[in-house]
Amino acid sequence: MERLPAEHEKETGPLTLLCDPQNNDGADVVYRRVIQRLDEAERNVEIHMFVWRNDAIGNEIGAAVLRAAERGVKIRIKKDRGAIMYERLEMNRKSFLPSGIPLGTRLKHAVIGMTFPDTFVRDDYGPEAGARLAKHPNVTLEWVDHTHTKYYLFDERIMVTGSVNIEDRHRGYHDYMVEIVGEESIRRFRERDAGLEAFAQERDFDFLLNHRGEHPPRFEIKKRILRSIAESQHAIYVEMAYLGDPDISLRLLGAARHGVRVKILFSREANIGNDINYRVLRQLYEAANIEVHFSDRMLHSKLMLFDWKEAILGSANLSVFSMQKADELDLYVRNCPEFMRELNAEVRRRLAASERVESARPLKKYSSLLAALQQLHQKRI
Repeated sequence: MERLPAEHEKETGPLTLLCDPQNNDGADVVYRRVIQRLDEAERNVEIHMFVWRNDAIGNEIGAAVLRAAERGVKIRIKKDRGAIMYERLEMNRKSFLPSGIPLGTRLKHAVIGMTFPDTFVRDDYGPEAGARLAKHPNVTLEWVDHTHTKYYLFDERIMVTGSVNIEDRHRGYHDYMVEIVGEESIRRFRERDAGLEAFAQERDFDFLLNHRGEHPPRFEIKKRILRSIAESQHAIYVEMAYLGDPDISLRLLGAARHGVRVKILFSREANIGNDINYRVLRQLYEAANIEVHFSDRMLHSKLMLFDWKEAILGSANLSVFSMQKADELDLYVRNCPEFMRELNAEVRRRLAASERVESARPLKKYSSLLAALQQLHQKRI
């Protein structure tokens, strides 16, 4: 397969920001890189995914996975069961991978669906491709709960991780994915994932994980975010799809009241969770000198920058679900100057295209009725 054009690769040492500022199709570089790596894979591929929709890109990536399996590559897919709700309630309402849904769950989804905007699009994609992939002898499919991670591992040498699901609508989103190259880095991930090594702030970058199934559960991401907020001296930047964790909100308020410049970029219209976002942002805006910006493009990002030299980004939102209830994977980056320069440049581009909120009035947008309905599925965002 043809490699990505050099201007889109943004090689920055072991970390590569998969982003194309000249292209409004925000996820295209990610999907092309994933398909390239699937076609290059020789031994094994591991995919952990939240949403995998049965649409054009879902089928394209599925076909690349099947090609790898037919070459003899061992494929392991870990897919979140709860995300079927989003696959079945939004867009074409189809899941790529086959899974039976109990009647009680379908009824629950119908109630929660009342809080979703109507995004239905009709297409002709059938279930055959996903069923064929799931039945292949070189493919292992595992259904899991409360796993919000989104990453790919290729031959224990390359990782692509971040917050991009497999679905066509991500092509219009603001989001981030990072490619990590090197066997040592993947070994480090395996050690951190298994709980064999502690998080090390002094490394150039390290992995932060939430594992709810461990005994006791391991929730590292929130602790690191709270500490990084407390250690910030000058500026904190938040670009986040979904908000809501009260401890993080309070820590951001405390930083702003102590003179740290807090800047938040969020969606003018999120796909879900608007009332929760607006309520949190209004409280922050009215309680301290916090700068808020609207993005007209949907922000699915999960990024925080601290003094513009330290980053936490990955799959975890600042929601109660991500911080306290779900398996998540974030990167902590501190000593990768080329990567940080590229990331900061992309943030500046996004801020330049945004609109600054000049009063609390635009943050009073959503009704208490909608807030009550959205509480029914707050735990899933």
